[in-house]
Amino acid sequence: MSDKQTPIPSANNGPTQAASAPVRAGNNKAIYLVATLFTLLLLAAVVFFQYRMEALVSHNGVLEHQITSLDQQSRSQLAKSIEQNLELNKITQMNAQLRAMQQTLNQIPGARMDDWKLAEVEYLLRLANQRVNLQHELSGAWALFDAANKILAALDDPALLRVREKIAAEMLTLSQEKQLDRQGIYTQIQALKSQVHQQIQPPATFNPSTNQITSAAPQDDTLWQQLRSLVQVRYTEDAFTAPLNVQQYQILEHSLLLMLEQSQWALLKADQSLYDSSLGNAIDWLNKKLRHQQAQTLSTHLQQLKDIDIALHIPDVSASLMLLRQTLNDRTYAPTANAPKANVSKAAADSVTAGQAL
Repeated sequence: MSDKQTPIPSANNGPTQAASAPVRAGNNKAIYLVATLFTLLLLAAVVFFQYRMEALVSHNGVLEHQITSLDQQSRSQLAKSIEQNLELNKITQMNAQLRAMQQTLNQIPGARMDDWKLAEVEYLLRLANQRVNLQHELSGAWALFDAANKILAALDDPALLRVREKIAAEMLTLSQEKQLDRQGIYTQIQALKSQVHQQIQPPATFNPSTNQITSAAPQDDTLWQQLRSLVQVRYTEDAFTAPLNVQQYQILEHSLLLMLEQSQWALLKADQSLYDSSLGNAIDWLNKKLRHQQAQTLSTHLQQLKDIDIALHIPDVSASLMLLRQTLNDRTYAPTANAPKANVSKAAADSVTAGQAL
């Protein structure tokens, strides 16, 4: 037999195997516990996912219901708009028919018995427009409008009511406008022109200055008398010590007359800038060349005229005349209105097509 022999396990290994058995049992329990927890989490996730799916499905159902209701509302609104367009077309056709019937009634022979009065009203309105636009006489134009309105009131024609409304509005506009008295301003400037020659002349109290120091002065004058001879007192009503000569006064007079005539021309043309510049130049000439009281008085009057606003403010009063002429034209000639069409407009047809497509 060989010397190598199989070792025989000793009796000390028994307790070791007995201790490893509980360890394995504990590991198995932990694995079961982890598996159980994982299973529970998986079931919870599945339940939560199912809940979210049901919530989304219900939310989608609500959105689909809202979309359906909005679609129905849009279709109903489109149908209403189509109906409104059709109604507007019907109203337009009825208005055209009414205008044609009114023109036909105006052609009745009995309605033309007072045409000579309407011709008189037209003449008064045309004359009132000429007063306003050409002569700028607002008060006279207002009186002509009032006379035309009285004639229309005596006719008692309902077809002329709109003409009377226009006349009343134009009379109110004329009464609100402030009329400028151009003739009065022109006569004031003309009166100042006639007084220019007298106003610019030096006053009669002027005496030439003779206070000159000469070498031949008496030797017995005192120092006080010599000092007094160097001082001279001049009052405002007197001319200055160096007056203009006769030729210079003539040039000044002609220049002032030309400036005043230019201001009159600007007044008639209603040119505010030229009017102000002409009178302003005249005032500057007087203030620079002359300093006595009469010239200052003339300058004050010119300044008062310069402060006046001469710009034209002409209102438009031709609406009543145009409306009356249109009325007379309808009564004289046959109606020219086209027959109303039965078809709907292009916009209404497009709306109907869009509604059918929906």
